[in-house]
Amino acid sequence: MTNVVNHLVRLGLSVYEARAYVAIVTLGEGTIKEISEESGVPRSRTYDVMERLAEKGFVEEGGSSPRRYRANEPLVASNHLMEDIRRANDEILKELNEIGRKAESREMSIWTVKGEWAIDHKVSEIMESAGKEVTVLCFNNRSIVRYARLFSSISELKQVTVIISRQVDTFDGLLGRCRVMRIGSVPGYPNEIGGTFGERGYVTKDGMYCIEMLLRSDRDSSLLLTREGDARRAIVVNGTILNFFSRESMEYLIQVAEEMPDTKAPAPKRA
Repeated sequence: MTNVVNHLVRLGLSVYEARAYVAIVTLGEGTIKEISEESGVPRSRTYDVMERLAEKGFVEEGGSSPRRYRANEPLVASNHLMEDIRRANDEILKELNEIGRKAESREMSIWTVKGEWAIDHKVSEIMESAGKEVTVLCFNNRSIVRYARLFSSISELKQVTVIISRQVDTFDGLLGRCRVMRIGSVPGYPNEIGGTFGERGYVTKDGMYCIEMLLRSDRDSSLLLTREGDARRAIVVNGTILNFFSRESMEYLIQVAEEMPDTKAPAPKRA
């Protein structure tokens, strides 16, 4: 019951409304007293809760005394709730876009993105907005596993080069048309900036930061994916001198890397 209640709350019901609705679905139909006992909602609050559920289309009221309630079909109630959410979402987007158009535009070169969904969305956004070419340096294999399907999909339309530091054969056949390259020990790089390669990725000398992936598009945008403890964050850089160094580093690594057989980046399909 707890999981269902939590999901209903995420869809917009209050905790009491969610508990009462699950209770009436369980009972089939019932009085305020029965619903209160089944749901744990205080009896003094149950009447108002059931009235709100009736207004939202989740329950029907009977004309008997004492008044009885029965649940509407869960699928019908759920669809009604989702329609309300979609309408609200449309209004929110309309208002926010209007506010955004009126806001002063400020050019920022460096942004930090946090949260798994936001990071995944930003990785996808940068790759999809690239003109013709994307280069990805994976310091550990966790990022490749996470984004293999995305890399493969983008490689159908653009040239994607994926540089892998270890266990390259593990990803045979999973990266579509990507040009796959293997990099081993590189003299003077990146140790000279105070870090080492390891199972976790590229770890800084003090062990505070772990770099998992560096992604660069030909639109002069770069994304550095890091892990600090259990938290992941992405640092997005647009059109600065840092992008120059990112491009130079990528080109150098491609020169010293070994291209894997049968991954010579066949011409992408035209959109």
